[in-house]
Amino acid sequence: MSMVAAIRKLWHSIAPRTHSDVEEEFRSTLDAYQEDLIRQGLPEEEARRKARIDLGQPAAQNETYRKAIGLRLFDELGGDIRYGLRGLRRNPSFATIAIITLALGIGATAAIFSFVNAVLLKPLPYARPEQIVSVGEKLPDGFSNPMSTLNFLDWERQNRCFEYLAALAFDKVTLTGSDRPQEVKVHRISASYFKVLGVRAALGRTFAASENEPGNELEVVLSNRIWWNRFGGDPQIIGRKIMLDGKNYTIIGVLPANSEFDRSWAAMWLPLAFAPVNMTRNFHWLYAIARLKAGVTLKQARDQMDTIGAGISAQYPDSNKGIGVAVNPYIDQVVQPELRRSLWVLLAAVGAV
Repeated sequence: MSMVAAIRKLWHSIAPRTHSDVEEEFRSTLDAYQEDLIRQGLPEEEARRKARIDLGQPAAQNETYRKAIGLRLFDELGGDIRYGLRGLRRNPSFATIAIITLALGIGATAAIFSFVNAVLLKPLPYARPEQIVSVGEKLPDGFSNPMSTLNFLDWERQNRCFEYLAALAFDKVTLTGSDRPQEVKVHRISASYFKVLGVRAALGRTFAASENEPGNELEVVLSNRIWWNRFGGDPQIIGRKIMLDGKNYTIIGVLPANSEFDRSWAAMWLPLAFAPVNMTRNFHWLYAIARLKAGVTLKQARDQMDTIGAGISAQYPDSNKGIGVAVNPYIDQVVQPELRRSLWVLLAAVGAV
């Protein structure tokens, strides 16, 4: 049974019964009032006329009752539906085009909304994502820039607005062993990186602060994806040695499944240990993210980091003249403002169809 037929059947089962019940009740009231007037001494004909004047006609009272309980709306809706169906039957070509247009519009709107919901409304699957910010060098023209090692270390030491501040560098290594060699994209990170994001390992652990020291950095955390694809999801993987760029690394952790890390550019994470050659303010190669301390606003963090950046710029003018510190919501790094505007416009456009 079609939806229209079901509605029609339901309406016919309800409407007539409601109409007859109201009319019967009104006629009983009218008769009782008329008899009461006759008992008071009025002639029968005069009593009937006065009763109809005082109480009204049955049809009018029924309409008033139906309007009061909202049934008038169903009457009008039923008439509109019947009129529409007759119009569609008379012009099947228009009906087909209208149905196809509605289907395409609804389908496109649902698809775009799903994308907007994932990208704009729920883009950061981390604990308290509003506290996560990106941090970088701010150039005189206002644009952000990767940072130097010594600038990052000064920021880390001097700031009081971040609960954690972590650096990140992109790299590639060659994984060798019993299987064929494989080039693997990796992130070299500060030990606090996963603390910024509020993420724990599904197996094993993530990095300790001591593992950012040269000589202690030969450890690796795997994405869940590469754990399954390369190592078969071995539950005894923790403590196993693997060869990366000819060096033995120990696997200490595996990240959770179905997380953002399975869709990350990197498949492994290695400690970021600064070699002597990295200890400079002239090589800009690091990116950073941070978690604001509880109660610290974005403006407060920006003000404090501006003060720190101005002090470093004054102390090291040869390398840092005009360079400040940019602190921005992490969401702006994940979804650029231009993309955000484009997606809202696209959603509005398909919704207008």
